[in-house]
Amino acid sequence: MNKKTKKLNKLNNELDKQIAKENQEDFTNMICYLRGANISEYDQELVRQDLTEMLLSAQNRGESIHSVFGEDFKAFCDDVIASLPEKTRKQKLAESFNIACWGLSILGFIGIVTAKETIFLIRDFFLGKELHFHIAVSFGMVLRMGITFAAAVIIVEAIIKNSFKKTNTKNRGIMGALAGGGMMAIFLLSAWFGKGTLFTVNIFIALAVVLIVYAAHKLLEQV
Repeated sequence: MNKKTKKLNKLNNELDKQIAKENQEDFTNMICYLRGANISEYDQELVRQDLTEMLLSAQNRGESIHSVFGEDFKAFCDDVIASLPEKTRKQKLAESFNIACWGLSILGFIGIVTAKETIFLIRDFFLGKELHFHIAVSFGMVLRMGITFAAAVIIVEAIIKNSFKKTNTKNRGIMGALAGGGMMAIFLLSAWFGKGTLFTVNIFIALAVVLIVYAAHKLLEQV
């Protein structure tokens, strides 16, 4: 998200605080749906600003959210989205690489911090023992990072696509339990069968790579 978009996003966040409690769920669903649209982040924020101001005006007149956006919120959003230019190929590529760099930098940092070699390094430092600065990267570690990243992307996409669908609490609980159980089973299997070391790397080099990937994420945000 570039500076211009961030500035507008901050303004919209302040406007959101004025939305009445009874309108928050429906309006949040509309904005969530817009996030999945094939339009730029800046256009998303422009639309969000317009919709928020329309809703706030209606609230001041004592009118309901349906008086502004109708009964079919999805159809209203689709009409708005259709009137805006789609993302360019450059924007799509930049967005994809940005998400990948952000996810890999976060997961890479977590992997380094939680590695047993890092824990032993900290322990040895305080005990005054000889320090070893290499960490082992196993197949299981790589697999878990890949699964976590893929799962996060799938969950976000599912939330966006199902913004207007009503799911009762019981079904949500069952789906959550199944998803959690499936992830746990995959993690346990990867930990059991993925113990073999793929390669070892100096912890400072690993951290440098993570920082470079994160820097790439920050640069791609400006595109």
